Amino acid sequence: MDKIEQLMAKYPDINFYFEPMPIKLGGIAIENQVTINSKKSKTEQFQWLLEEIGHVKTSVGDISDYDSLSNMKQEHEARTWGFKQQMTRSQLDKLRKCYAENDYELADDLGIQVDYLHEVGQSYGLHYKHVR
Repeated sequence: MDKIEQLMAKYPDINFYFEPMPIKLGGIAIENQVTINSKKSKTEQFQWLLEEIGHVKTSVGDISDYDSLSNMKQEHEARTWGFKQQMTRSQLDKLRKCYAENDYELADDLGIQVDYLHEVGQSYGLHYKHVR
């Protein structure tokens, strides 16, 4: 069982689908249904899966209008929820000590993109040298 299957198994109350979508769209959550863009890499699918499960668990109503401050807050809350399911602050602190200055190797070993690693860290108030 891979990481994606393990994550989905934790949420039997959610229906998961993988379908082709416009490349800019990573996923979408509607009620208890999550659809992930099958055109994305497995790494990106995992990251989007975390966020979309976060929407199922934390968001209320249609938040597709990103001009709304309330919707943007819900978007941020779902993303942060997903980050925190990936790893706790103490796990991240331990890993950062092991990998010292090499965020790229750490992200690779975790099976996530370095930008995603930085977003997880920033959600815990950490700062990185190589953030764009």
